Amino acid sequence: MEYSTKEEKMEQLTFQNPNPVLRAGADGEITYSNPAGETLLNKWDIKVGEKLPHSIEDLIRRVITRNDPEKTEIRVGKKVYLLAFYPVPEKECVNIYGYNVSGHKRLGEKLRIKEKQYDALHTIGRMALKCESLQAFMDESVRLIARTMNLEFCKILELTPDGNFLLRAGTGWKPDFVGKMEVKGGKWSQAGYTTFSKVPVIVKDFAEESRFEAPEILKAHNITSGITVIIGNVEKPFGVLGVHSTKKRKFTADETYFLNSVAFVIAEVIERRHAEEELRQYKEKLEELVKERTSELTKTNEQLFNEISIRKQVEQDLQNSIYFLETFLDTIPSPVFYRNLEGVYQGCNEIFARHILGLSKEEVIGHSMYDFRDQYSEETLNKSVYYDSILLKEGKSLPHELKIKCAIDGKLRDFLVHKAIYSNIAGEVIGIVGIMLDITERKKAEKALLKTEEIRKKEIHHRIKNNLQVISSLLSLQADHFSDRRVKESFHDSQNRVISMSLIHEELYRTGETGDVETFDFKAYIQKLASELFRSYVVGNKNIHLKLDMESAFLGMDTGIPLGIIINELVSNSLKHAFPTERDGEVQIKLHRLHIDENRESNRDQDRCDVSEFLLIVSDNGIGLPENIDFRHTSSLGLQLVNILVDQIEGNIELKRGKGTEFRIKFREKTCFEKKVI
Repeated sequence: MEYSTKEEKMEQLTFQNPNPVLRAGADGEITYSNPAGETLLNKWDIKVGEKLPHSIEDLIRRVITRNDPEKTEIRVGKKVYLLAFYPVPEKECVNIYGYNVSGHKRLGEKLRIKEKQYDALHTIGRMALKCESLQAFMDESVRLIARTMNLEFCKILELTPDGNFLLRAGTGWKPDFVGKMEVKGGKWSQAGYTTFSKVPVIVKDFAEESRFEAPEILKAHNITSGITVIIGNVEKPFGVLGVHSTKKRKFTADETYFLNSVAFVIAEVIERRHAEEELRQYKEKLEELVKERTSELTKTNEQLFNEISIRKQVEQDLQNSIYFLETFLDTIPSPVFYRNLEGVYQGCNEIFARHILGLSKEEVIGHSMYDFRDQYSEETLNKSVYYDSILLKEGKSLPHELKIKCAIDGKLRDFLVHKAIYSNIAGEVIGIVGIMLDITERKKAEKALLKTEEIRKKEIHHRIKNNLQVISSLLSLQADHFSDRRVKESFHDSQNRVISMSLIHEELYRTGETGDVETFDFKAYIQKLASELFRSYVVGNKNIHLKLDMESAFLGMDTGIPLGIIINELVSNSLKHAFPTERDGEVQIKLHRLHIDENRESNRDQDRCDVSEFLLIVSDNGIGLPENIDFRHTSSLGLQLVNILVDQIEGNIELKRGKGTEFRIKFREKTCFEKKVI
């Protein structure tokens, strides 16, 4: 559709604006409102063509008279709108623009909930490794989910072959329900509808629900609302994960995403446990088969001594058995080998010979592993010898990873090697047998997941930085509404504290492009923070200078954020109080590492952690702190905050009086380094 004039086009854009847009004359009469503006008209209980309340009408006359825009806030239900009044002198009217700012006030709570959900996912992941049984894992998981989402009920329903569901695990339900209660399937129940629709199903109020009926279990507990998601593959799911409340509740997209994430973890654990059970059964069958074949071989040997006449038949049986064992090894879809104590290969399967070494089995058997240096690096050989020695000396089979250049494609691939010792008839250990699992693709997937996590953390830092900048701007705007100097200074101080935290998240975001998203360059951060403070406080006095003497250090958020606020408070105090009447002066910030404590573990697979002790000095050569002021017990909010934050990082602070003021703060920071096995 084309518009004939600019005015028509602007009118259409205004009509489509999701924010309220109104126009009022000098007499306070509403002459226009877009659809979004109906919210404000309903608040004032007026329509287009009627006059606004007297307070708004007075504000409009003031805006038109002074030809100067003004702003005010108004609450409509749970929302808070910022109204901006802009004069249109040529038309003797005012345009009113509304902006929903209530979201900023909910941001802090939303971030807290996000962090709580992330911690819950992390805890469920750890429980998957620690819980001995699948049922124990499910029981712990539902309780944690309910606590995290602040709900009374949580359940895991397992889909049974008849299409119904069994309450496999739950919290909040009657004790005799869990493990016994059957829930009907089909489209007319919430669980059945979830598996049918293949998407999360949210019910705000079962009394108003028309898609399906509430099952007896929900009626028995007076359930009002709830949400269910699929566990496992949508085409062949394990079951349904659900949370419920006796109160009417509106579930958010974040809660749906969290529940889907938990369902994904639970599905992964169930699939892994099923795979482990299948592997165990396969291992038992394999052991039984080996026992059977061993028994057959023993009987054959007895027949060799007792029945010379059938020697040829026995030899043929023995050859068949050997052929069977070789065929059996060749059917295993992973490289398998066994070698003696000198490292000479006594046998292997076809995959090991062809794929790994690019040779036939005959060319491998009888040769030492040191004869294949083109395929095995020095590191690989040393690592194999190391774990062989542990296996032979301590009897411990430690799975370990090896990088091997495979002959089949010439690529360096990752393998997880499992080994065991084998003995002769006399029970003497004569060699080592091993199986190699190709985990190259799994390692790539883990690396991709790690990269995704780093990107997510980086995006969180970016968003937090942006939100803190918005808060800083809002503090600045709010300060403009006050004339009292002390009130303005309080807003100014709060704004600088927010900026100090914003700069840290900016550094974490930038550091994440080339390094660890959990630490940041504290030196670069202090340079930016000090520049911001000088720009903010040193107005018109160019005789106050900043001197930085800092050693490069990368700190984590738990230490960096409190230190940033401490430096903000101390430098702000110097700039505000140390140099009255535009006196010349200098503010100095020093940061030096005093020493490093190295903590080296004896286990070669352990990480090494170093603890560094730092000394931070913030000083000025101003008039100094009055002798009658005890900085540890003062009414100054800034100094109170400094003492609290120093305690938070487990540091200590000292004050030196003399020519100016000098604060000396000692603190410690722990840094861990990954050890590499050679």
